[in-house]
Amino acid sequence: MECYGGSLYDSRRFSLSRFLEGVLSRVELADEGLEELRPLYAKGVVVFAQKNASQLNALILRNVLTRKGLPLPVYCHALNMILWQPFAAAFKCFFSRLFDLIFRKNSHHPYKTEYLKRLILAGESSLIYLRDSEFLGSRYVKDPLIQLIHAQKEMDRPIFIVPAVFSYGKRREKKDKTIEEILFGQVENPDPLRRVITFFRYSRKASVILAKPVNLAEHLESADGRSHEGISYSLRRELIDRINEERRAIVGPVLKSREEIIVAVLRDAYLVKAMEELAINEKKDFRLIFNEAKKYLREIAADYQDFYIDVWEKILSWLWNNIYDGVVLDKEGLARVKDVSKRMPYVVVPCHRSHIDYLLLSYVFEKASIQLPFVAAGTNLTFWPLGPIFRKSGAFFVRRSFRGNALYGEVFAKYVKVLLKEGLPIEFFIEGGRSRTGKMVMPKYGMLSMILQAYQEGISSDLAIIPAYIGYDRVIEEKSYLEELGGASKTK
Repeated sequence: MECYGGSLYDSRRFSLSRFLEGVLSRVELADEGLEELRPLYAKGVVVFAQKNASQLNALILRNVLTRKGLPLPVYCHALNMILWQPFAAAFKCFFSRLFDLIFRKNSHHPYKTEYLKRLILAGESSLIYLRDSEFLGSRYVKDPLIQLIHAQKEMDRPIFIVPAVFSYGKRREKKDKTIEEILFGQVENPDPLRRVITFFRYSRKASVILAKPVNLAEHLESADGRSHEGISYSLRRELIDRINEERRAIVGPVLKSREEIIVAVLRDAYLVKAMEELAINEKKDFRLIFNEAKKYLREIAADYQDFYIDVWEKILSWLWNNIYDGVVLDKEGLARVKDVSKRMPYVVVPCHRSHIDYLLLSYVFEKASIQLPFVAAGTNLTFWPLGPIFRKSGAFFVRRSFRGNALYGEVFAKYVKVLLKEGLPIEFFIEGGRSRTGKMVMPKYGMLSMILQAYQEGISSDLAIIPAYIGYDRVIEEKSYLEELGGASKTK
C-alpha cells in the first residue's frame, strides 16, 4: 500500500481528526451545489479544487461529504496531512520520506510516481489547490493540473474539477487592514493560526459552497493546440475566477472605509463640475461649497461594521421565532439574486409595509449567503441610539425632501453612484414611506432616476434592478396604522 503525506483515510481509524468531528459537523454544504455534484460521480471522476492550501479546509470538505453520503477524496495534492492520518500510515510515510532525504532519493515522492494521475485513472476523487506560487519553489511539488490534463487524455470519462469555496461566516474584507490582519493575514487567505481561530469562533456560520464545475474533457477540446502549460494557466484562471465569483456573491467586493468612500464622492468629476458651477452662480468661494458637500456626506454615508451584523442576526433570530410564526421564502428567487450578484451590481426595490421590512430582507440575504445590501433609510431613523447602530449596519440616510437644495441632491446622487461603482448592492423603497393600508403607495422616482443616471455615467457594463415583495399576515405597527387612518397624527 502506498502512503503519502497527502493521503486521506477513514477518520474512524484512530485519527486525530475524530476529535474535530463535533465542530466540523456544524459546517453545511449549500444545497444548490449538492444537487449539481451528485450526478457528476456517475458521469466521470470528481476532483475538488480550493484556492489556497489548507489542512482545515481539507478536513471540512471531507466531513461535509461524509455526512452527505458522497464519495470522499482520498488524496490532497502537495498538502501534508500526516497529523490527521492513522498512526501506522503516518509512521510509514514519515520514514519513507526520511529515507529519501538521507539517501537523496525521491522514489517515494508522489509527483515522481505520478500518484495523482494514477488515482484519477483508477476513478478516485482527490483535492488540489490552485495558488501557483507553491508550485515554483520545489522541483517535485509540480502543478496538479498538468497531471489532470495527462490523465484526461488517457481516459474516456470526463474529469470534473469542482471549485470549492470555504466561508467562515460572511465578514466583508476591508481595504484598510487592521493590526490583526497584518499579523495573521487577510480574511480571504489567513495565516493557519488565524484560520483555526476564525473557524472555531464562527463555526456555526461556516459553509462550503461548490462553484460551477469545469468539464476538463470539454476544456481540452477548445484548447486550440496550446501547450499543456498554456492550458494549465487558462484552466487555473477559470477556476479561481469561479471561486472569486462565489465569494463575491457571499461577502461582496473589498470594502473601502467610510472616509475613502466620502473622498471618492468628492472627487467625482460630475460633482466637482456641479460644485464649480454652483460657486459661480451663487458667488461663493469653492471651498465653502466643498465643505458643505463634505458635511452632507457625513450626514448620509454608511459606516458598515461586521460586528453589528452578528448582533442583529442573534436578535432577529429570536424575533422571528417568538413574535412571528416563521418566514416563507422564495428560494428560487433568492438563487436568481445570488446568480446576478456574481456578475453585476444590483439594486433591490421592495414594497414597504413595516419597519420590519429592511431587517427581514437583510436577514434573509444573510441566511441565503448573499452579500448584504446598503439600505437607504430616512433621516427620521438617525435618532440615538438606533441611528448610529443602523449606520454601522449598512444604512445610509436620505432626507425626505431636498427640493431647493441642489447641492444636497447632487451629493446624494454621487454617493449612490460610488456605492454601485464599488460593486456594492443597494436597497431602497420606491414608495418612500410605509403603506398604511396594505396597498402599494404611488412610487417616488427620485432614487430610481439617480441610479439610472449613475448607470448612464458608466459605473458598470450592466446593472440589475430586482423588485421584491414582502407581505405579512399582520404588521407589527397595526395599531398605530389604524389610529392614523382614523385621523390621528403620525407619531415619530
